[in-house]
Formats: sequence, C-alpha cells, structure tokens
Amino acid sequence: MFDRQSVTRAFTLDSLEGSKLKRYAVALLAVSAALALQSFFQPILGLTGHFICISAATVFAAWYCGLGPAVLSTIIGMLAANLLFVPPYRLLGPITEQDVAGELLFLVICAAIIAVGESGRRALLRLGRAHETLLRSRTQLKFRVRQKTAQLQQGNRDLRDLSVRLLRVQDDERRRIARDLHDSTGQALTALKLELAGIERELASRNPQLALRLASCIGDARQISDELRTISYLLHPPLLDELGLGSALRWYVDGFEKRCGIAINLELDITERQAPEMETMLFRVVQECLINIHRHSGSAVASIRLSQTERQFIMEVEDQGRGMNADELSAIASGETLGVGLRGMRERISDWGGELEVLSTGRGTKVKALIPIDVRSSRAIQAQAAADVLGASEIAKRATAH
Repeated sequence: MFDRQSVTRAFTLDSLEGSKLKRYAVALLAVSAALALQSFFQPILGLTGHFICISAATVFAAWYCGLGPAVLSTIIGMLAANLLFVPPYRLLGPITEQDVAGELLFLVICAAIIAVGESGRRALLRLGRAHETLLRSRTQLKFRVRQKTAQLQQGNRDLRDLSVRLLRVQDDERRRIARDLHDSTGQALTALKLELAGIERELASRNPQLALRLASCIGDARQISDELRTISYLLHPPLLDELGLGSALRWYVDGFEKRCGIAINLELDITERQAPEMETMLFRVVQECLINIHRHSGSAVASIRLSQTERQFIMEVEDQGRGMNADELSAIASGETLGVGLRGMRERISDWGGELEVLSTGRGTKVKALIPIDVRSSRAIQAQAAADVLGASEIAKRATAH
C-alpha cells in the first residue's frame, strides 16, 4: 500500500523524469550543497568528511534525479572534493595504493547506493503512474455510474409517465364503454322490454300460459337491464361528470354497502368542483380502497373522509380489519407495493404531485393521501359546474327512472 506522501513524491519524480536538463541541474546543485557543507563542517569531520557529504548528494541524486545525474554527481563530487579538501589538492589525489583502494571502495558504495535508489525511484514512479491510472479509471467509472443512473432515472420517469397515460386511457375507455352500454345496449333492452310487455298484454286473455312464460322473459330482460346499468355505472358513473365527486361517491357507497354488506361512514367536506381528471382520480382511489377492504381486510365497517382546503385535498379511508405487518408496511413505504391496486393508486396520486401513506396498527388500516389543488383551475371548474346543473338534474332523473 502507499500513502499520500508517497504518491506526491511519485508525482514529483515523474515531473523531474520529464526534463533531463532539470534533473542534471538538480543533481549538480545537490553536489554543490554537499561541498558547501563539507567546507563548513571540515573542522569537525576532518579530511574524510567529504565521503559523507558526497554520499548524501549521491543518495539524493539517485532517489530524485535518476541514474545519469547520480553517476555524474558522484564523479564530479569526488573530483571536486579531492581538489578542494584533500592535500595536495589534486583531482585524483595522491596516487597510493591505500588512496586508490579508498576511492574505489567509495565508488562501489556509491554505485550500490545509486542502484538501490534507482530501483526504488523507478518502483515509486510505476506506483505513482498506476495510481494515476487507477484515479482515471475511478473517474471514468463514476462518470459511467452517473450516466447509467441518469438513464435509469429517466427510464423510471418514462415508465411512470407511461403508466399514468395508460391509467388515463383506461379511464377514457371505461367512460366510452359505459356510455355505449347505457345509450346503446341499455336503450335496446328498454325497447325490448316495452315490446315484450305489449305482447304480454295481448296474450293475457287469449293464451294465459304463453303470457306467463313471456312475463318470465320480461323479468329476465329487466334483470339483465339492471345488471347492465350497474356495470355501466361502475365503469364510469355519469354523476361524476355531471354532479361531481360528492354525488358520485354517495351513489357508489350506497351500492357498495348493498353489494358487500360493509357499513361505510362517508364524510365529505368539499366546497367546489375540480378538474374532471382530478375528480376521476379521487373517485378511482376511493373505489380501489373499498375494493381492498372487501377483499383483504375482513372488516365489517369502514370510513371515508374527504376534505378540501385552499391548497390541497385530504383523503382518508380507514377500516377495522386485520391490518398489515411491519414487512408489508415497509414494502409499501419503499415503493415495493404489494399489488397492482396500491401501485395504481400511488401512480395516480403522484401524477398530481400528491403523496400516499399507508398506516396500520394491527387493528385496522388507514390510507391517507394529500393532493395539491390548482386554485385557478378549480375556480374555472366551479364556474362551469354552475352551468351544468340543469343537464345534471335531467341525468339524475333518467338514472332514477331506470
């Protein structure tokens, strides 16, 4: 392993490695400094002190400057020391066997120092360059991770947008099918019932048995018509478009209590109409909550509270059933919803900038949603709703007649 100082040293060496002139100049400066120190400390070190100073310069040059500057500094340092500090002050000193052996031993020691220093210097350079490569690879990896993360986030946003569009298309298709069932198939069944009723009256006196069979057929047609009307209204209640969310919820809750046997307490504090898409979203969320209560909670009662402030809708649907455990709540909170219903609810609410929260104490479950309100659009819808009252009353009368 290497520390920050080693890496910094490697970078310094690498910069010196790039300039030969600079490396040789630094080596000569090191020799000059060693000779200056020898001149200063000669009274203490004596005539052989130049070996110590020149060795120190050799170590520095071998470590920081490289092979060539180290060799040059050693040779120049030895010659200069002989010339300046060793009597009779000649470049090669006195020619004696002892002096030649000393000079050769000094050169061998310097050569060993140079070899060790050069080996360490090159190893450190390789280490520094490997660290640079690692840093570049790390930077590239971070960039690719950020790029892939951005792509995944964009993909998630695209998937959410697609899911929301699919939900809207589903709502539009439900509205179209409900309208076709009511206006086309429903009207055809009504005409069939009227025609069969006329035939029954004509046969009542002439063929009572056939009239009874025809009456049974009329009853079957009436039952089919009622079921078709119920399916049509469940797909998309016309009251939602004509009278608004409050009337549609009251109608749906009444029918849900009769079909499922669950007592529901409905509390509405809605002051004005909203955009049709928002009212449809709130209706579908409440509808999905009640379906989940019927399928999973085992509760005999439920409560719905829907209130409105200037800035947001507050929706709470609560039951007194078996509740949820901590793992299920954690999965919902982290976005790993347990089913398509909860996922659809979350996506519908998120599309309007709202938040969905599921709470459970083991004695029931509460679904709470906070949805911001566009004040300007709500006022426009309120003004438009006043103009639709007459048409809405006509639709309500027609629904009651059926």
